[in-house]
Amino acid sequence: MLQSLTRSITSRVLPRANPTPIVIAVTSPYGSTGKTTIAINIAIELAAEKARVLLVDGDTQGPAVANHFLLSEQPAGLAAALRIASQQRLDLDQIERLSFHLPNTTLRIMPGSQLPQSTQIDQSSIGVLIDTARSGYDFTVVDLGYLGEDSESAQQTITKGIIALADRTIMVCLADPIGLFRLLSTEQQVQELSSTPDLLMNRLRNSVIASARREIGITLQRLSTFEPKAYLSDDPQHIDQAVRTGVPAATLSKTGTFRQALTGYVRAELLGRKGQLDSRVAKLG
Repeated sequence: MLQSLTRSITSRVLPRANPTPIVIAVTSPYGSTGKTTIAINIAIELAAEKARVLLVDGDTQGPAVANHFLLSEQPAGLAAALRIASQQRLDLDQIERLSFHLPNTTLRIMPGSQLPQSTQIDQSSIGVLIDTARSGYDFTVVDLGYLGEDSESAQQTITKGIIALADRTIMVCLADPIGLFRLLSTEQQVQELSSTPDLLMNRLRNSVIASARREIGITLQRLSTFEPKAYLSDDPQHIDQAVRTGVPAATLSKTGTFRQALTGYVRAELLGRKGQLDSRVAKLG
């Protein structure tokens, strides 16, 4: 599996558009939106451009990034990184020790672990972690938990702390009526954390909403201040293949609609290539 993955990442040799370190927080206003799949594939796409990428699993309630890469032996990961950061001992060597290097790529993966909700997180340790990541990586992609109501929990402390420090916040929502309702009901909470998040509508299916992209766009124009940056199609042929083979969707066929839209978003928005084609591919879904 790793050989297939690394071949896909190393197949492109394009220059980086933005040398300034960027921290990307990936979250959602509710659970089960596919944000982990999107965070992983964004990291893969960025690494394919030869950027140094650190992918951090910041979901302490349901960490799943390591499972997607079939990592049987995992380094200590995020919990240890935050503990060391609180002692002001975190550096790039420690990050390497606490993460996994995907062979023959520029991608490192820091796994997460479940933490009791009562765990106390030192706020300063989050800042140390982010500052250290910036010093060694072009992009740090953090897969966070969803925005919950328990503002005192360890997960919410991490989620809100990283969003406050991130350069970009990606909000993943389901492209169906229930997903839209949940987004609209939490819009004020989302805006309090990030006034201009990148909204990605995931699992777009015309079988659920006729002319789904158009209808979603009209609904958001009328009822919300958010405008989707990308519509990611429900692409079971390629996503199911990714699950079966244990590889991210970004390593599969370039004809997959999910991959095409996500690649268009990454190139147009995260890499700053404002070409009309990439932007249109992302928004057409």
